[in-house]
Amino acid sequence: MEKYNWQFTERFNQKRILVVGDFMIDEYIEGDSTRLSPEAPVPVVDIRSDRRVLGGAANVAANLSALGAEVVLCSVIGEDRDAHLACSLAVEAGFSPEYLVRQPGRATLVKTRVSADGHPLVRLDRGDDTTISADSEQQLIRYLQQHFDTCDGIVVADYHKGVVTLPVIDSLFRMKQSQPKFIAVDSKRLSLFRKIAPTLVKPNYGEAMRLLGQEKGAKDRKRLLETCGKALYQKTNAQWTVLTLDRDGSLWFEKGKLVFHMGAIPVTTPHVCGAGDTFVSACTLALLSGADAGRTATLATAAATVAIEKEATSLCGRLELLAKLDNDQKLVTSLTRLREIGMFHRSKGRRVVFTNGCFDILHSGHVNYLRLAKKLGDVLVVGVNNDDSIRRLKGSERPINGLAERLSVLAGLGCIDHLVVFGDPADDTPAVLIRALCPDVFAKGEDYRIEELPEKELVESLGGRVQLIPLTANRSTTQLIRQIYEHTHVNKAII
Repeated sequence: MEKYNWQFTERFNQKRILVVGDFMIDEYIEGDSTRLSPEAPVPVVDIRSDRRVLGGAANVAANLSALGAEVVLCSVIGEDRDAHLACSLAVEAGFSPEYLVRQPGRATLVKTRVSADGHPLVRLDRGDDTTISADSEQQLIRYLQQHFDTCDGIVVADYHKGVVTLPVIDSLFRMKQSQPKFIAVDSKRLSLFRKIAPTLVKPNYGEAMRLLGQEKGAKDRKRLLETCGKALYQKTNAQWTVLTLDRDGSLWFEKGKLVFHMGAIPVTTPHVCGAGDTFVSACTLALLSGADAGRTATLATAAATVAIEKEATSLCGRLELLAKLDNDQKLVTSLTRLREIGMFHRSKGRRVVFTNGCFDILHSGHVNYLRLAKKLGDVLVVGVNNDDSIRRLKGSERPINGLAERLSVLAGLGCIDHLVVFGDPADDTPAVLIRALCPDVFAKGEDYRIEELPEKELVESLGGRVQLIPLTANRSTTQLIRQIYEHTHVNKAII
């Protein structure tokens, strides 16, 4: 059976990724502004919130960690107050600050964005973006050598802020020569990495145009760059060149040949800061997990969409990525995935409703029942008996419609969020699904009595409750089959 895109994400937590690049902190100050300063014609901002998050290479590391990978981040920071914050943020993000070189006299990079009433006012940058010292450079290289052999892949996040020096690039080249590795490079200076022959490079539109020595401003960016694959390959020597074009999606080139264009997922109010970090993180893990380029593009695009739907520099967690992928794929094919769905929705404060049935011939009674079930919570998960289970329960002449047909029809109902198939000769109840999902509400029709339901005790032991739903009068699959049978035989008799 063809793998669903999300199945590759199950391997993310098996990957160990080495990240090297410029460590930054992104600060977001938000407030209200109702007056001008008496000292100068500038707005006065009454601060409501002041938030600091990881940026630059640290944001790449944080995204990799959120997606499930083990991460080692090697970078250089100062010995100032912001360096202490940098280490605390690293720990919160799930990776160690042990391999952050502390350079005396260097100021840690911080970008502060100030906005009032949702409108950006100013960005303030502080910290050193000069080349790191020779001592820091040698220590950074020693850290890279220490972890290179044991990692599955390397991501270079180079923002030209002084950390990724030519000797650092040379050391990566020599290490790859002795032991080939997956290397992804996201850099404003991609031509410097040509001798490494990266597995993946990810220039955006502006970086690609600078690399090609052309001016920005083309009306049709996609059409212009579709013809530039060979030139980009000559500049980067990368197996995969992925050009990210924000609202225009991404172009995927393999050794200079255009393979496909991946469209972007529309977002009403995008917050694009850090989206490239999320994109390259998801690309790296997907390719290392065995996904082909098409599936990788789907995963990376979905991950970046999750990030830009949030405010400020944001992450995409693995469960968030799975939820985004589920928008197009309602069918859940493993208990592990079902368990994660329950965990994700509960973490967002949503009530999960579960119900089950055969749904052999979908009719108005089914539709009304499912709509009422959805109203009991926020997310509706429907268990569907497989064909063998229906035969055991209803007899050898059922089902009328096979499993694939039933799932296709149910997936078209907007009230259903997830579908999962069940049925075992030893137990035709959905107990195994309930244990995995832990629903807040287990819904059944009023033709049952709560005390008689075999699932009642299990549901309540998991903290849920059973809710009976009124059924539509004179609507059932058995009755519908009987009517069709009688109608067919009456017509035959007339003929």
